[in-house]
Amino acid sequence: MEEYASHLAKLFEKLPGIGSRQAKRFAYFILTQPNDYVNNFADTLKNARNHARTCKTCLRTFEGLNPLCNICNDKSRNPDTIIVVEKSQDIDAFKNTDFNGIFFVLGGLIPIVQKNILASTNIQILIDKTKNQKSLKEIILAFPITPNGEYTDQVIREVLLSPIPTFEISSLGRGLSTGTELEYADTASLLASLKKRE
Repeated sequence: MEEYASHLAKLFEKLPGIGSRQAKRFAYFILTQPNDYVNNFADTLKNARNHARTCKTCLRTFEGLNPLCNICNDKSRNPDTIIVVEKSQDIDAFKNTDFNGIFFVLGGLIPIVQKNILASTNIQILIDKTKNQKSLKEIILAFPITPNGEYTDQVIREVLLSPIPTFEISSLGRGLSTGTELEYADTASLLASLKKRE
């Protein structure tokens, strides 16, 4: 049992925000559950993964059979304004706002120590997108108020501002507290930061 618990714990440690102690608790919890629960857990996990898609337009992870997610497939939305977020779940934070544009998932933040800024994110795809979308009016950068988030904001501005773009680049205002992860932001703060974008 120790061997399987250790292996499970290592897998759980790969989840964001999970330390070794919590990972061990998860592992022992799974190992002590009835077979029905464990089988259902495993089946749900596999089914969710098998039905996951990456939207070919915004790079958001979603469930479905279409190549586009429901947001990019919505003809009533305005493609001239794009909010760039770190990860797919950040888009959910805007669900109760009046934002009617589209999104782009960067796929991570750019570490301050990283020399090759194109290595770990979808920044090159974003660059190509801004060049190809002639009607684009504004890009809103929506990253967490953390050192890496602010550095990513700065790098993307520098990359997109050369040469001089035909669209505006703004960032969420300080309606969000320093250190806030976008996916945990409350709607009122998010609305304030959208209105006060700079």
